[in-house]
Amino acid sequence: MNRIAALSQLIRDTEADALLLSSEIGVTYATASTALEGKCMITKEGAAYFITDGRYIERAQQFLTPQGFAVSVRQSGSSESESLLQLLQSQQISAVLFEDHVISLRQYETWKQSLEPIRLLPLGNRLAQLRACKAQEEIDAILHAQRIAEHALEALLPSLQAGITEREAAAKLDYLMALGGSEMPSFQTILLFGAHASMPHGVPENHSLKDGDVILVDFGAVYHGYHSDMTRTFAYGAVSDRIRSGYEAVLHAQEAAMEQARAGLPCRIMHEAAVNALKTAGWDTYFTHALGHSVGLEIHEFPSAAPNVEHPLQNGMIMTVEPGIYLPGEFGIRIEDMIVIQGDTPRNLTAFPKQFRTIGNHNA
Repeated sequence: MNRIAALSQLIRDTEADALLLSSEIGVTYATASTALEGKCMITKEGAAYFITDGRYIERAQQFLTPQGFAVSVRQSGSSESESLLQLLQSQQISAVLFEDHVISLRQYETWKQSLEPIRLLPLGNRLAQLRACKAQEEIDAILHAQRIAEHALEALLPSLQAGITEREAAAKLDYLMALGGSEMPSFQTILLFGAHASMPHGVPENHSLKDGDVILVDFGAVYHGYHSDMTRTFAYGAVSDRIRSGYEAVLHAQEAAMEQARAGLPCRIMHEAAVNALKTAGWDTYFTHALGHSVGLEIHEFPSAAPNVEHPLQNGMIMTVEPGIYLPGEFGIRIEDMIVIQGDTPRNLTAFPKQFRTIGNHNA
């Protein structure tokens, strides 16, 4: 995935001569490589440079030289700013875009002083918008991560028996994902039992599984730097008709939202469809968050499927669709899939079954 041309075009649409990327996400996107550390610079003419140190030079040369990057090592004894200034001046750069959303104020002030007279221009959300529509290689990586996660969840279910704690179950799930090839969890795994599941982003604790609990699992794997994200809710043993009714309402709300996942429609339409479905079923007051978000090199990317978000859905966007209901002190239910926007018919990347399922010693 060579992105030099796309980044060069981004620069040409601004007053800058070059783009400087220093964050892990920015560098990974520009280089299509993980496990690198350094600074990446792209010029509006399409030249690409990567500055690193001796620890990463071999990997950088191996992966980046074939893409057209000029790879150099920061000289021992010279500061980062000195190396950057030398590179910028050698390419006659007078204005450079920088990642204003990740650079600290202290770093900005340091660069502003040490790189003078070169102008520092904020990148804003330009790169986030470029990353929003995924290339096929990116979709394939996310799909691979999703399959790792699904296999791990299926392997975990037999161990979810009375007495196991949320922390134990979450640790097992993370371990199973690692065995399956995940580079890391997409985020801190959310695995909650019973009343704890009423917290949408609750943290696993030493709370033990017991008969009649719901089990809410929100998690993901990472492959080649790309994240997956899914949520499933199960029942352990005999649960109330109220829980079953709530589950069916959430599932119907997800289906209603997916029907509105069409290129050209505002992102908010998906959220509104889910709310309306829950309202018809009498559960809408228990839906307390936005419907979903984009996924990629970060677990939460631009755009989100939230109220008031007018940005249109576009082909290639990967969005989560995750309606839920949360009743404090009782239970929570969430169902989450990832979809790719493609015309009027989205592609669902999530293959794990969604029918109401009981596990443990009371399988039904």
